[in-house]
Amino acid sequence: MVTTLLLLKQFEHKKTKILASVLSLVGFSSLVNSTYSQQAPQFSQYLQNSMVINPAITGAEKYTDFTVAYRDQWTGFDGAPKTGTFSFNAPTSLLFGKNERIEEQSHSGIGAFIYSDRTGPIDRSGYFASYAYHLRASEDWFISLGTFAGASQFRFDPSEVVLVQNPNDVLVQNISTLNFDMSIGLYAYSKHLFAGITANQLFEEEIPYDVDSGILTSGRSNRNYNFLLGSRIEIDRDWNIVPSTLIKYTENSPIQWDLSTKLEYQNKLWGGLSYRNEESVYALVGFKLWNSLSVGYSYDYQLSKFRGNQSGSHEIVISYRVLGNSSKCGCAVNSL
Repeated sequence: MVTTLLLLKQFEHKKTKILASVLSLVGFSSLVNSTYSQQAPQFSQYLQNSMVINPAITGAEKYTDFTVAYRDQWTGFDGAPKTGTFSFNAPTSLLFGKNERIEEQSHSGIGAFIYSDRTGPIDRSGYFASYAYHLRASEDWFISLGTFAGASQFRFDPSEVVLVQNPNDVLVQNISTLNFDMSIGLYAYSKHLFAGITANQLFEEEIPYDVDSGILTSGRSNRNYNFLLGSRIEIDRDWNIVPSTLIKYTENSPIQWDLSTKLEYQNKLWGGLSYRNEESVYALVGFKLWNSLSVGYSYDYQLSKFRGNQSGSHEIVISYRVLGNSSKCGCAVNSL
């Protein structure tokens, strides 16, 4: 909420040319804690960019996947969030010799994930490697366990903040921290159902900053969780419908959830509608070229009380899939 308040004050600065932003010890500490208690990068097209929300999805499919995503949230609002991600994942058998993945067997996957998320003076980024093992639990089901391991960086740039009261406040200073970070995920899937749960920021690292009096104060990154549930329903040979929900919870914060429905045609075209509780409704469309390249776009219409101060959120996700010998199509067959 403090981050949102900061953005609202930045908007007032745009209108009046004066930013009446007053940061005290309590306020600044809350800003650090509020920022770190947010979820890992928020995306509307979470099924097109699924590995970034659960490391256990790493290597689930029969191809090597490279995905780039960019989200411009609350367009036209000064200091609004802008988020970019790049991810890569593949079954290990595609990378080390066999050039194919036998669908019915247990297997493992590896990948990598980086992100950058900037909101006004606050910049967060992360750099992670991922690994997952997929156990064939029955004729139809796999269960996988995966992890992200790497580093998260937090930076605060005081040049982005104009103080009217006490412009030389010693609490407003450059901050840059780099901490080891880790996530763990569990995922169960078949050709028609999928469900997963993830815990992020497991170590709740401190974000220290010094004050001239010699007192050391710090914020802390809060552990957060997400739960994914969905189904792929075959209507006929050409059409599938994919209902899904993504539930997100950060300690000491309200639960947020997305409820989505996507309609697919021949694994080449898709469109859908979604609702994010008390925040927005959004539409998404996408298409696939050459069985390898896919492009998705979504637009969020805000339902919150400051919707008149911005023109919605735009998001684009581009994926390129390198197929193994056993694949005729870079299609997500395991429900995603």
